[in-house]
Amino acid sequence: MASITLLLGFVLGLLFLGTGGLKLMVPHREGMARFGWIEEVPPRWYRLAGWTEIAGAIGLMFPTMVQAVEWLTPLAAAGLALQMVLATGLHLRRREWPAASGTVILIAMLVGIAIDAVSG
Repeated sequence: MASITLLLGFVLGLLFLGTGGLKLMVPHREGMARFGWIEEVPPRWYRLAGWTEIAGAIGLMFPTMVQAVEWLTPLAAAGLALQMVLATGLHLRRREWPAASGTVILIAMLVGIAIDAVSG
């Protein structure tokens, strides 16, 4: 089970590295044209979300790559799960059901990684 969790953490790390990088590279105005939810998020929060996703991605992937600092994985997973809880609230408020269900699935996977990392 641990190898599946490590693989899932690495894959989610890549996902969050990509989404966080997009939030930092794509200007807020351009992002509003692509995704409706961005108009409700101030530019500073949009950038902060990008930085926290990148930090969380590093926290999910780095311990797997170097076989060290294992304590970082549950913290990164919990932090990203908290961010996804906030994203779920935003999507529910906007009645964006597919996006909300996607973030709930991410929350479940991240919580599973955190629990496995703490107990394993």
